[in-house]
Amino acid sequence: AGASGPVRWRMLRGPEEPYGPGGPRLADSVPYGVFGLGTGLLVLYAALGEVLAGGPAEAVAAPSAVALTLSMGPAEWLLHRFRSGTLAGLRAARSPLRFRLRMLGVLARCLSAYLAVLLALGLAGTLCWPGAPPLGGARAGTLLLLGAVMWTGLLLQSFGAVRAAAAVCAGAAAAQSLALLLEFGQPRTVQLAVAGAAAASLAALVCLLLGRATAHR
Repeated sequence: AGASGPVRWRMLRGPEEPYGPGGPRLADSVPYGVFGLGTGLLVLYAALGEVLAGGPAEAVAAPSAVALTLSMGPAEWLLHRFRSGTLAGLRAARSPLRFRLRMLGVLARCLSAYLAVLLALGLAGTLCWPGAPPLGGARAGTLLLLGAVMWTGLLLQSFGAVRAAAAVCAGAAAAQSLALLLEFGQPRTVQLAVAGAAAASLAALVCLLLGRATAHR
């Protein structure tokens, strides 16, 4: 009877976690901070890149930063829809190839929906923000590519692949910072190229890591 209390407590707590009394190790939380810092710098450069490179104050693209911030609500909902869709695909698929194709279909729908919302927010913000530069060409492309970077990075993070997402985002932020310091290239072109490379890298990682059924169990 005397041992029943500790036994019940252990049952309620569940299996022992591989952490010390202070919780998760500090090193385990570092990639989350690196991911946040990297994406934060990319958003900052999207808004202020041209000004930081010596351009006119009118070049501040604040609506892009606001659109990326406001889009995080729909982004979280679409992450949930992705997980629900892939779990349904996992139950319905009869082979690894069929599951991968279903996963890619769900990914395309969710990412397209997010980018459509982001573009709508960017256009609305540009119309409402006094003196905002027009959202055309390179600016719109950079906004959508940054949105793809943030959404696919959050997707990888939600499936435990935060180190890969953090490495790509931190590398992109470092490349853009270096280009700014060395005055290399035209800021808008550099932003577009860096965001495109990061988006392509994260998309490849999503297809590689989340195309396996074991990642969704």
